Amino acid sequence: AAPPEEAFVAMVEALLAGGDLRGACAVFRDAGPQLSELARAPSLFAACVKACVQCKQAQLALELYADTKDHFICSKVTFNSLIDVFVRQGDMAGANELLRDMTLKNVTPDLITYSTLVKGHCARGDLEQGLQLLGLMQRRGIKPDAVLFNSILDGCAHKQMRTLTEQVLLDMDAAGISPSNFTVSTLVKLYGRCGDLDAAFRVVDTFPSKYGFQVNAQVFTCLMSACIANGALPRAVGVYESMPSHGCRPDAKTYQTLLSGCLRASDIARAVGTLREVLACGAAATLEGDVV
Repeated sequence: AAPPEEAFVAMVEALLAGGDLRGACAVFRDAGPQLSELARAPSLFAACVKACVQCKQAQLALELYADTKDHFICSKVTFNSLIDVFVRQGDMAGANELLRDMTLKNVTPDLITYSTLVKGHCARGDLEQGLQLLGLMQRRGIKPDAVLFNSILDGCAHKQMRTLTEQVLLDMDAAGISPSNFTVSTLVKLYGRCGDLDAAFRVVDTFPSKYGFQVNAQVFTCLMSACIANGALPRAVGVYESMPSHGCRPDAKTYQTLLSGCLRASDIARAVGTLREVLACGAAATLEGDVV
């Protein structure tokens, strides 16, 4: 007969392979305190979590963790997966509780851990908590990456916190992280909301050459949107007309933005001209019906 642990593992794996996630979780849960004596408990739990997430039944994984967490220590990768589940559900309290569990069980959080948490807090407007976590990870010697900085910048921009955004940008530069098109788009949105179009244009004009990247259609479209929102349609048209000289082709969103701006400003002639350009390049099918 197979040893108890081998039989236990085989049963759970068989249920997972057959798609019976609830059955697999039930068998794992029923082992209770015996899980502490099973060497393969962490890896088997990881398999359960992975299967639940892939089958869009992540809540099962969270419930299984809550019921069995006192009997074994799961891996850092599994902790990160569970934290991601909480963040996607918008349950930052649950995500923070998992971070505490990691610390109590001497599992060291990594860049993925902090990035997931920071992005979650920023997406929900809790910049203070996001910045606290950023400081904590830096004190622990973990260097933030571009994605993390951009998440914080985006959160600051949504709240129109210009001073804080610019400070984070300086921190980003000091950390040796180069801005990207996403960074520039975020800054353009911020300056547009603050009514400072000159600052928005300055970023678009200087960052690409300074940091070595080419502005994409999303950036130009954001700049056009900022101009239109601030009643500066001629500047938006100028941005649109400058795109070819920057080696950038307008996309459907670009045309959509310009057409909407023209109609809002009652510039029918410009709207008709833009529509002709859309038809000429075959992009009409991608536009929304209420504009066309």
